[in-house]
Amino acid sequence: MNTAARTVLAAAALSLAVLSPAQAQDAVAAPSMTAERDWSAALRQDATALHDIIAESHPGMHDPLNPGFRANVEDGLTLALRRAETTTDAGGWWWALRAYVASFDDGHVQIGIKDGAFGFPTRWPGFLTVYRDADQVVAERQADDTAAPPLGARLVDCDGVGADALAEQRIGQFRGRWFLEAQHALLGDWMFMNASNPWTAEMRECRFESDGRTRSYALNWRTIEAADLSARRTRLSQRAFPEFGVKAMDDGGLWLSMPSFNGQPGSDAYTALTALMEEARAKQEDLRSAPWVMLDVRGNGGGSSHWSGDLATLMWGIGWRLAHNPPSSDAVDWRASDANITQIADFVDELKAANSSPEMIAWGEQAVAGMRAARDAGQVYWRWEPETNPEDAAAEAALIAASPDNPMQGRVFVLTDSACGSACLDAVDSWKAAGAVQIGRETTADTVYMEVRGAELPSGLAQIGVPMKVYRGRARGNNEPHRPAHVFDGDMTDDAALLAWVRTLAARQP
Repeated sequence: MNTAARTVLAAAALSLAVLSPAQAQDAVAAPSMTAERDWSAALRQDATALHDIIAESHPGMHDPLNPGFRANVEDGLTLALRRAETTTDAGGWWWALRAYVASFDDGHVQIGIKDGAFGFPTRWPGFLTVYRDADQVVAERQADDTAAPPLGARLVDCDGVGADALAEQRIGQFRGRWFLEAQHALLGDWMFMNASNPWTAEMRECRFESDGRTRSYALNWRTIEAADLSARRTRLSQRAFPEFGVKAMDDGGLWLSMPSFNGQPGSDAYTALTALMEEARAKQEDLRSAPWVMLDVRGNGGGSSHWSGDLATLMWGIGWRLAHNPPSSDAVDWRASDANITQIADFVDELKAANSSPEMIAWGEQAVAGMRAARDAGQVYWRWEPETNPEDAAAEAALIAASPDNPMQGRVFVLTDSACGSACLDAVDSWKAAGAVQIGRETTADTVYMEVRGAELPSGLAQIGVPMKVYRGRARGNNEPHRPAHVFDGDMTDDAALLAWVRTLAARQP
C-alpha cells in the first residue's frame, strides 16, 4: 500500500486486542481465591503494584492535556490503602481494587480475577431492577415473594437516598463512567445485588412507584445461588453474541456479523474474522450491488481496528475512504516504557509467526524501533504523525479523483449495542464517515488512551490492563459514545424482529 493510502489507517494500524484481564497470559494456574491469606496485606501489595504499573507505563502520567491524572493515581492508592486497614476477606480486597480501577473512568484501565470459575457469594432481596430509559424498574423477582415490589415498579429511593445517587454509590463507584447510557444498560441490575462488597451497605427500606401509588418495602436480603442468579441476569441482559459470518437474505440484502475484532493471531475470533474477510472479498460485487448491507457488531467489545478498516476499503474503495474518512487523529504518543516495548515486540513476533499482514508487521516494527529510540534518549513518548509531503498529497489526490461515486449502491447500516467499545468504536467512526447509518442502541465510549497490555498483580489472583498510547486530536471526543440515527426499542437478541425492522428502514428514502 502506498504512503498516501496508508494515512487513512496508520494511526490504528497496530491495534492490539483489548486484553481480557480475567485471562491469565501464561499457563501457570492462578492461586486459589478460597485459600487462607492475609487479605489486608494482599490489598496493600496489589494496590501499590497497580499504582506503580500505571505510573511506569500509562501515557496519562505525563499528559499535559490531563493535569488531574497524577492526582487521581495518588488519590486512588490512598483510598485503597485506607480500606486495607479494615480488609479481612476477599470481597474487601476485590472491591477496593475495583474502585481504584473505576476511578479512572476509562474502559481501557481494566482488572479481572484470573480464576474465571470463581464467584463471590451474593445476596439479594428477592428482586432485581434494570434501567428502562432513565428509571430503575423491577424486571426480575422471586415468584413466591409476596413482600417484593411488583414487576415494572419504579424505584424512588432507599433509606432516604434517591435512585440516581444510590446507583452512583452502589454501581458507579465500582464500575466507572456512570455518565454513560451503556453503563446503565450493562450494569444496572447490580443495584440490588451484593457480591460480598463490604464498602456498600445493604439497603433496609425502599420506596417504589407502581400504578400511580408509592409504597415502601422492607428488604429481606438473603443468599442467592450462583446458577439461579446467572440465569436471571441472562434473561435481563438482552446481550447478543451472533455467530461470525456473511448471510444472504431472500430480498438480496447481506448481513455481516462480527461480534469481536480480536487481533490476537491464533484466537478463535481471529480465525473466524479471517474467513469472513475472505468471503467478503469473494462477494465484493454482491456487497456493492446489494439493496442493503448490515454490519452487525452486537457484542463486540473491540480488538484490532484493522479488520474494520480492511472491510471498509473492500466495500467503498480506498479513494472513497480517503475522500470521506480522514485519519483518526493528528498524532499518537506512545508511552516509551520497557514493559510497553516488550509487549509490542512480542505481538510483532506473533504476527510474523502467523504470516499476518505485512503492513501490520512493518508498522509494529516501526513502533518498537521508535519507542526504543525515545526511551534511550530519555523521552517519555514516541510520537507517530501522519507522513505528509507533496508526492503523497498528489498520490492521494489521484486516488480520490480516480475513485468513482459511492460504489455501495444500497444502504449500509451498522447495528450497535451497549457492548460496542474500543476498536468497535473505531469501526463505527470509519463506517459512518464512509456513509453507513448507525442503528440499534447507543454504544459505550472510550478515552483517548488506547492499546491495552496486560500485567499480573503480585498476589497472582488478578490481572490488569493498562493503555500504552494516547491519541492527539481525535475527532471523536474523550468518552464520547456513538448514538444511533434509529433506536431499536425491542429485544436486541431478537434477530427476526431486527431483520424486519432493517427491511423497513432500507425501504425508506435516505
